[in-house]
Amino acid sequence: MLGLTLREEFRGKRLKGTAIELSNDSNTGATQIAAQQFLAITYPTHDLLKGIEAVGPNQGRPVVVIGERGLGKSHLMAALFHAVTDPASTSAWLNAWATTLADPALGKIALRDGMRVIGESLHRHRYKFLWDVLFENHSHGAFIKGKWEGQGASKTEIPSDKLVLELLEHTPTMLLLDEFQTWYDGLTNTKQYPWKNWAFNFIQILSEIAKERPDLLVLVISVRNGGSDAYQQVHRVNPVAIDFKAGGSAERIQLDRRRMLLHRLFDNRLQIASGTIESLVEQHVAESFRLLDVPPAEQDRKRREFTESWPYAPHLLRLLEEQVLVATDAQETRDLIRILANLYKSHGETMPVLTAADFRLDDDASGIGALLEAVANQHHRTLREKAQQNIISVQEARHDYASVAPHLQEIVGALWLRSIAVGNLAGAEPVALQLDITRGKPVDDNAFQVELATIVENSFNIHQEGTKLLFREEENPRAKLMAYARNDKLFADGSDQAQLAKQTRYVIAGSDEVAKNFRVIALPKGWANDPWTSLDDAEQPDRWDDRLPILVLPEEPEKLEPALGHWIKDQLQKRRNTVRFLLPRSGTSNAFHDRDLLVLARAEMKALEWSAQNPEYKKLHKEFETALRDNLKKRFDRFAVLHRWNFADPAQCRFSVERLDKQGAQIPEAIEEALTSNLFVPEDFEELVFEFASNNDSVGKLLRELQEPRPAGQACIPWLGETAMKERLLRLCAKGRIAINLRSMEYLQTNPGEDEDSAWRRLRPKLSLTGRHLDDVFVMLPSAVPATGGATPPAPPTPGGGTGGLFGGGTTTPTPPTPGGETRTGVAEPAPGGIFGGGTTTTKPRTPHSNPPTSPLNLIGKIEGWGIGPATRVAEVSIKVSTATGAQLKELLRKLPEGMTFELNLEKEDD
Repeated sequence: MLGLTLREEFRGKRLKGTAIELSNDSNTGATQIAAQQFLAITYPTHDLLKGIEAVGPNQGRPVVVIGERGLGKSHLMAALFHAVTDPASTSAWLNAWATTLADPALGKIALRDGMRVIGESLHRHRYKFLWDVLFENHSHGAFIKGKWEGQGASKTEIPSDKLVLELLEHTPTMLLLDEFQTWYDGLTNTKQYPWKNWAFNFIQILSEIAKERPDLLVLVISVRNGGSDAYQQVHRVNPVAIDFKAGGSAERIQLDRRRMLLHRLFDNRLQIASGTIESLVEQHVAESFRLLDVPPAEQDRKRREFTESWPYAPHLLRLLEEQVLVATDAQETRDLIRILANLYKSHGETMPVLTAADFRLDDDASGIGALLEAVANQHHRTLREKAQQNIISVQEARHDYASVAPHLQEIVGALWLRSIAVGNLAGAEPVALQLDITRGKPVDDNAFQVELATIVENSFNIHQEGTKLLFREEENPRAKLMAYARNDKLFADGSDQAQLAKQTRYVIAGSDEVAKNFRVIALPKGWANDPWTSLDDAEQPDRWDDRLPILVLPEEPEKLEPALGHWIKDQLQKRRNTVRFLLPRSGTSNAFHDRDLLVLARAEMKALEWSAQNPEYKKLHKEFETALRDNLKKRFDRFAVLHRWNFADPAQCRFSVERLDKQGAQIPEAIEEALTSNLFVPEDFEELVFEFASNNDSVGKLLRELQEPRPAGQACIPWLGETAMKERLLRLCAKGRIAINLRSMEYLQTNPGEDEDSAWRRLRPKLSLTGRHLDDVFVMLPSAVPATGGATPPAPPTPGGGTGGLFGGGTTTPTPPTPGGETRTGVAEPAPGGIFGGGTTTTKPRTPHSNPPTSPLNLIGKIEGWGIGPATRVAEVSIKVSTATGAQLKELLRKLPEGMTFELNLEKEDD
């Protein structure tokens, strides 16, 4: 981007180590290469310039460099080495920077020369005693060492100050002791081996000589902190302290550090014009002002900060320096350089500015690998694995994740990086994440909210704390549950649809009272063509009992009446007039296609299943169960029942659709109330009952007739249930309109002078029979039973019959007739005209019908099309079967109804 070039040492597939060694066995240490080569990668920070000035001529104090690992102590000491050993190159370097930074004072810094420089990294432990560093590296060291050891019995435990002065007077020396504290803290200090005490005393000698005779000795040591014993003896002589965590304003230190990092990383960063950078990052900067609500007075300073930090966003550098690397105890600058180099190599050529979103969890080359090496913390590695699993969870839960969450990898990567910060700084505000993914153009706020919600809802390790989001190793029960619930692949077996149907049934028929009177069946997704396969055996139509069936439709049919008409014809073979269809509100989709409903059902089901693992799931189960049931309660607002039936053309069927103002378990009672009040026509019911009474038909046959649609387009009589229908029958009996023969053991009718209410109370308990027993109970007109009061007396007898008996003698009580025209004694009742033909016989006109050979189902449709219902009498019925086997004939005869006689004629083929 803009021709920015990484230094050669960072361009390879594997980065070279960034740690600075003063010297090594391969002669590539910082003090072993040319000053010009080393200074080329060195930026003149405030600390470095302070150090060069402190070791210059006419300076009389030791120098102590203070800072934790990786801050650049060794680099600074190497620069001091070259400043004294090659003042010419150092001067040229200072003058070049004076021009670049427009700071002439840099070129005026005085440099010391003419000293022997000894630099040693003590942490390598190549010297047992501190004085050995001097003796073995100084040109006069062997002589002084021999002189000291030759003192015999007067030899001191450590070389005296006189011997050290004699050494330095021969050749003035600059002594650089890097990692002095590390070496010092590792010394033993026992009575037998008091080496730490010896080192303590010898460093005191050196520090006092450096203060009193700066012309002979320049002493520079580095320590990790200013509170160690290693520092105390030097501290007594008031050294020049170069503290990487102090010195100058915070803004100055930060700017210094930014420039040092970029100069260390890139060959030509300072050669890229600020105006060009500002143009490139303008969109990102503008969005940062908007999202973070930066006041106008701060915007110019912030804009300069973006320019100074490019190609990295300043909020990324702060995140790494002040939060992540601090939290992980990394070697700060050293590791930061490696991390930033990897990040630039991965995305720097394509992104206008690099942010936390460029730490891709699926790509170690993006800087994650270097970061994890620096972190060396299993917690953060585990957290990365959790975050990667959450990405997979989102992808599995949303097949459209590429369009709904296009920044999935970037957002999760940024959130993971922000979650490994220390303490209360861990986590990220949504606006910070939005800024992280903002590059060349702004990200729409609404689209980002949808995207972030999708990620959070389908991830189970993202927690919300206040306004912040953060990753944690422990799972978020709610997030895990919702991530699981939104994963369609985990419910390919249809268990979610079964749960939704179960909850639908419960919502409509939840109470015991409702379930006792109504059979609520939630039809499945494929209700139109295959309603029964997926349902339990108890819900199959042939297993229905006397409870009133309420069929809950998952959707509103596009063309209600034709759809329900065809459905009744194809899916129900009997009791077609008993069903009520509960309809969802207009505009709602199929419940089993409604993702929100399915997710609620899944969450409720899995929360119950997991409640034994964690009590939080018990709370979530109650929450989601309540939400699902509340949703289902409000879903249904109408019901439909059959009004006019047309078997031949079901599309011509008509249905009565009534609105409901009740919800949930109140719906069944509301349906019955609406049927009774608005749709049930008592006159139609009475007319049918009188027709049956005229024919002395059984109550069982009447009830079966009422459960089927009326033929020939007649208005259907709503089925109110067996109990309600029997009660209405008894009401007619209590009014004296009909009589009931109770299995030839008792006649139910009104008594003389008995009012309707009294008769009702007396008769109501009588008709308690159910099922097939009702086939032995007959409904008849009052005149067909002995006149015991409450009915109109029979008409005068006709010739050949009457109260005087067959031959006119005496008074006899007629025997009650039974179906089929027989008396209770089994003797056929004479026709109304008398056995001698003296009366007139009324014969109703008949209409012949016939149909060519076809299937039984088609014949059933034909007789319904001819207007023949269950109560219609037919005569001269013949069914012709052209050919059959003996087995088929036996099966046919078994299925013929009882109580009738049949004539059989056939032609048997001879063997």
